[in-house]
Amino acid sequence: MSELTTSRLSGLLRWIGGVLVILLGFELLAVLMANAWGEEAFHQLLVDTLLAHAPMALVGLLLMLVGSRLDFPVQGRSPLRWTVLVVGALMSLALFVAIPVQVGGNQLIQLEANRSVDQKRSEFEQAQQESQDPKLMEMLQAQLEQAGQVSAEAKPEDKKAQVQALIDQRLDQLKQQQVQAERTRDLTLGQRRWGGTAVALLLALASLAVALAAVL
Repeated sequence: MSELTTSRLSGLLRWIGGVLVILLGFELLAVLMANAWGEEAFHQLLVDTLLAHAPMALVGLLLMLVGSRLDFPVQGRSPLRWTVLVVGALMSLALFVAIPVQVGGNQLIQLEANRSVDQKRSEFEQAQQESQDPKLMEMLQAQLEQAGQVSAEAKPEDKKAQVQALIDQRLDQLKQQQVQAERTRDLTLGQRRWGGTAVALLLALASLAVALAAVL
């Protein structure tokens, strides 16, 4: 590979890398303009934005570092490498700070999800208890007869069977809603733990490694 080709390649890598890093800055700036530090939702949005675009910025730092080494293989600490060091260190620090914020947000989400599951469970248990009350059964049968859902000319045992079938159908729906709420809670928390907290830790370590590689 000729020296001119290497120079063009290194320049292209530095330019692309710089653009990727700047894009992260723009995304964070768009969130910071809201300036709502007292709100937990703002903290989570800031952390989510950082985690979503940090891999892109990490690749940008790597491209800048590779471009610098291609262009100046002997020069130890050029201004570009100092830039990679500073930006990488700041990004690593921000990601380490984001971890406890992410954990705190996960706890709040878990509390809300647990409340939703408890509400669905309470609705199911209440409906189950009501289905065993003879008076409520009679009231429900009368209402269903007026609504035309149960035939008024049917035998008493047939009416009771039709009402019980409708009650069982309602109970099945409430039970499915409870199971769906539990499943949604588990999937959401699992995704945030492994797709959020764990990823933040890995990105923080990777950013620190790139920052150190810029001056070593």
